[in-house]
Amino acid sequence: MNGADISLIVLAGFVGLIVLIIILNLFSKIFVVEKGTCVIVERFGKFHKKCDAGIHVLVPFIDEIKPLLWRYTTTYYDSSIYTTGKQNYKVTQKLMYRIDTRESLMDFPLQSIITRDNVKIKVHPMLLYRIVDPIRAVYEVYDLALCVEKLVQTSLRSIIGDMGLDDTLASREEINKTLMLKISSIFLNFGFKLEKVEILEILPSQSIQDALHLQISSERVRRANVISAEGFREQTKTEAEGDCQAQISLSRGRQQVLIISARAEAESKIIEAQAEADSIKIIGEALKEFNIEPTQYIIGTKYINTLISMAKKSKLVNIGLPYSSQILGSVKKL
Repeated sequence: MNGADISLIVLAGFVGLIVLIIILNLFSKIFVVEKGTCVIVERFGKFHKKCDAGIHVLVPFIDEIKPLLWRYTTTYYDSSIYTTGKQNYKVTQKLMYRIDTRESLMDFPLQSIITRDNVKIKVHPMLLYRIVDPIRAVYEVYDLALCVEKLVQTSLRSIIGDMGLDDTLASREEINKTLMLKISSIFLNFGFKLEKVEILEILPSQSIQDALHLQISSERVRRANVISAEGFREQTKTEAEGDCQAQISLSRGRQQVLIISARAEAESKIIEAQAEADSIKIIGEALKEFNIEPTQYIIGTKYINTLISMAKKSKLVNIGLPYSSQILGSVKKL
């Protein structure tokens, strides 16, 4: 074998290697795009086309896939959660050659924010998003995830900075709506549609939490004291009303007793007077034949009874009678 044959063999091997590289590169340019994802293709460094779901073939050495720079944030909790720093989350950055157009969740690290009443809190936001225009997402902004994160941070600080601590803790829904209205239109310019914003957690410092717990305990004690005072007041009121009703009932009973006694006494006097009147009538009928008035008889009778009563009270009684008295004869007979 001479030198020409060796040169020919080397040339054939070199050509075969080039052909093999071209074939391998050609096969590498054949790919399948799954549903819910897409691929951005550049030709000579310029946008060429967007590949949706299906099988696609690229031109070797001419067409290239344009990746999307993306970062993932993993937030976790430990004993140092209330301190400032990067120890509470981990960021992973990677190039996405296949852009996911489905709805996804974007998590953020804890954001340190100062409220209107100068209370430092940590807020954990979360976004539900979807990339609606992959071309804008790739070409309109260099780092879409970082842009979204920083815009959410500044907007949250602006919103919560105008609110007090109590309003912040009680107005999560209002914060979510305000944040979404404030940044959703900006994200559309990046091909990024914001579906929903949620505040996952709001964490005051430990001293503020202790003060809030003390405030809640004091409020519960105050409510218990108020309820006890109201119960004692109602008890006193009920007892007073019961005593009043009892006194009223006793007074009404005494009144009824007096009324009944007075009626009985009046009726007895009426009966006595009626009996006396009847006896006078009878006496008058009996004295008609003697031509004597009943009144004279009654007066004489009472006169005699009075004398008898006076005589019983003492041993010696001197009685002076008028001369014209018609009862001298009767007394004489006594």
